[in-house]
Amino acid sequence: MDDQTEVQKAIESVLGLIIDEWYGRVSSYYVTSERLAEDSSLDQEEELKRFHDENGHRIKFSKDELDFTYGLRSFQLDGELLIEISVNNKVENFNIDEFQNRLKDHYLRTGKESLPTPYELRNRSYEDVFELDSNFEDAVTLEVREGKADIMRLSFRLNARLLPKLASKPVASKTLVENFCVTPFRNIYASVYRSS
Repeated sequence: MDDQTEVQKAIESVLGLIIDEWYGRVSSYYVTSERLAEDSSLDQEEELKRFHDENGHRIKFSKDELDFTYGLRSFQLDGELLIEISVNNKVENFNIDEFQNRLKDHYLRTGKESLPTPYELRNRSYEDVFELDSNFEDAVTLEVREGKADIMRLSFRLNARLLPKLASKPVASKTLVENFCVTPFRNIYASVYRSS
């Protein structure tokens, strides 16, 4: 196995852990397969699920008006490793332009901030590690699927020179990916979702 494969495995492990911890943080508010197994008197559908498979790592919310799935995955493209965060959107009048603009504003502002961790990368900024296309609209894609939820994706290209340091520090890498890639995407989507 080559170094690039090992690095991607390490990054995939971090992405899976982010979904598992997210699931753990919110699972007490939802009916889950674990709760259904523990309490046979519950006569409800699962409201929260998680998946780890060839399509990446996903967490699905299905409770009352909530009906969406967030996804995380890494993939190789033209010899580079990318991280993609996605959400399936079923809101008919969702304002994709507002979502895109707010993401762009956020990442232009915070990308220049110094990394808090790991120690070896403290002289680097977020945008040194997580590179976005210079044309931000190319970083955010919308897949329109007839009869299904649309999928909105944001991709970050990982700086190949810094990847070995990230892969060797899984706790720090998880913090960076969660704080810079996942949480802003999730929060901005939720805000635009509520206003749609």
